[in-house]
Amino acid sequence: MEDGERREPLDEIGEQLLDAASRVFARQGYEGTKIADIVREAGLSTGAVYGRFRSKNDLLREAVIRHASFNVHALDDVERVADMLQRSASRFDAPLTLDEAVRLEAHVAARREPEVASAIDDANDQWRASLDPLVRQALADGTFAPDVDSDAVLYFIRTVGLGLLVQRAAGSKAPDAGGWNELIGRILASIGAPPSVTSDPPATDPASALPATTLPTTAHPTATDRPNQEHR
Repeated sequence: MEDGERREPLDEIGEQLLDAASRVFARQGYEGTKIADIVREAGLSTGAVYGRFRSKNDLLREAVIRHASFNVHALDDVERVADMLQRSASRFDAPLTLDEAVRLEAHVAARREPEVASAIDDANDQWRASLDPLVRQALADGTFAPDVDSDAVLYFIRTVGLGLLVQRAAGSKAPDAGGWNELIGRILASIGAPPSVTSDPPATDPASALPATTLPTTAHPTATDRPNQEHR
């Protein structure tokens, strides 16, 4: 199967192999993953691989595409791109999930394995396509200013998420949560449209719009008028 070619839906055994390959890959890395380890993890025989996958590389490529991009289904309840950034940037010390571990190992392996690098590209393309509705909404509601490159923002979100995976995997100490959240809020504000673009002008009080000369004035007697009034 050539890169980018759509594979026929897998049967139950193929799904078992993919799940097993993902777990072994996450634990042992690309170089450390062998076909024998995968079929042992799946509880199957080596013959189960043939006819479904051409090689270990083909099997791992499918596992990477399935897990290596941001898991779109985990963001089903996210309604705005801003929420996605805040969520992806908010995990500091939780253990890596299977998706996250595969993603991290895939990016490490991509330095030396063109098949893995290609799989990451395909996974990212699928992720980007799935976000089109959120991007359109972000442009409409002012989350993205009209002159902001939306692809650059999504690349930034992926970069933040991947960077935090590395930090968590290494057990790095996280900064103060309040300061970090404030920083993310400032970044979001910096890419948004100015309030004047997305907000209606404030309502004007009709009375305040009247020119000053139209307001009635009350005349008061002056000092020179008082003597004349006393003689009357």
